[in-house]
Amino acid sequence: MQQNLIEVRGLTVKYLSSSSPSLAVRDVSFSLLKGQALALVGESGCGKTTLCRALTRLFPSRATVDIAGSVQFDSRDILACSDSELADLRQNAIRYVFQEPYAALNPVSTIGKQMLLACGKRETTKAEITQVLAEVGLERPEDVLSRYPHELSVGMAQRVLIAMALLPQPGLMIADEPTSAVDASLRKQLLKLLRSIQTKQRMTMILVTHDLAFARHFADEVAVMRDGVLIEKASVEEFFRTPQHPYSQLLLKALTDRVRRSNTHLTAHA
Repeated sequence: MQQNLIEVRGLTVKYLSSSSPSLAVRDVSFSLLKGQALALVGESGCGKTTLCRALTRLFPSRATVDIAGSVQFDSRDILACSDSELADLRQNAIRYVFQEPYAALNPVSTIGKQMLLACGKRETTKAEITQVLAEVGLERPEDVLSRYPHELSVGMAQRVLIAMALLPQPGLMIADEPTSAVDASLRKQLLKLLRSIQTKQRMTMILVTHDLAFARHFADEVAVMRDGVLIEKASVEEFFRTPQHPYSQLLLKALTDRVRRSNTHLTAHA
């Protein structure tokens, strides 16, 4: 019987402040097997990013956060890990791809130097690094290594971030709206790339997205959040066939209506 790679139980996250504490995630539980892909959907501000950051306690130093519950990753209790153990997990086992590539890259360091840092404990050659850059669709990867982030287009910078997340061969990749800063055409390319990588490497992946149409083709399971609560989690087939929660039904209706309007528009201009 296959074991869960990550198992979350009763995860609750509260942002503390002198004025009014904010409960961002409430009693969330879910699990993922090795090689599974989960699409985490829901409107902006519903707690998706907070949930993803809480999995490795990855919050800005200025934020005061109270986390309760349990996060087990590969039989390790993440919420009980020391700072050094957490740093090791983030560097080698659980990697993130965020939505703002220029903010995530060091502006005064070349891509090559940042790629080496991203390797973690794994011994990696320049040839392996250029190969990963090529695999994410970057042409002339040797030239990319000598460039600085501002010399890259937003699409190239996002591909670099994906490559950096892949280098240590992590067990779990968390991609938080990784295509929100690019146009529709490039968004489709990058999402197809992520799915291809996830399938090829049998990597467990959590994709935060607003795009239900892509979630349908990308994920094995869909989880819906609303107001900090995980209101539904089901296989892709079950979710798109018979969504259980009224909010999930509204999301699917909005998708269906949008597709219908698009088809009507194309027919009218044919």
